[in-house]
Amino acid sequence: MSRVLRGLVLVIGLVLVAPTASPVAADPGLTATVAAAYFPRYDDAELHAIAHQRVSELAACECLAHGDLRPGTGEVVAYNTGFPDPVAQVVRRWQASSGHDEILSNRSYGRIGCAELVVGDTHWFACVVGTGALPPQPAPATPAPSSGVLLLPNTAMP
Repeated sequence: MSRVLRGLVLVIGLVLVAPTASPVAADPGLTATVAAAYFPRYDDAELHAIAHQRVSELAACECLAHGDLRPGTGEVVAYNTGFPDPVAQVVRRWQASSGHDEILSNRSYGRIGCAELVVGDTHWFACVVGTGALPPQPAPATPAPSSGVLLLPNTAMP
């Protein structure tokens, strides 16, 4: 095949694919939203790669199925369409599902990789978690010491 013909085939292929799917990306927004809903974990490049693969597989089959999990990992997958904030919506759905919530609230999973793929109007999501220590967690806020004086609102009539 000539170079020109190969280039033309490549361009036609890109034109056909480009309008239907955006690139799969490790989504810091999804990872941050999961961390805010649960707790921070270490970002893991290998788990991000697995999450990328998973969203591509799910979008291709237009299905939700759990793949071959590696030992010491868990995954949550989902898709949604038509929400103004699809990331927040999917995390709320995971929180409301006992199985998904159990995986994401498991503190033995200290590593995470998430990905989102948009195909048309559909957002495909996968987060893969792996065993390991959690990063240092922020200390809970301590209440200010009390002066022992109870302040009541001013209710005097003018």
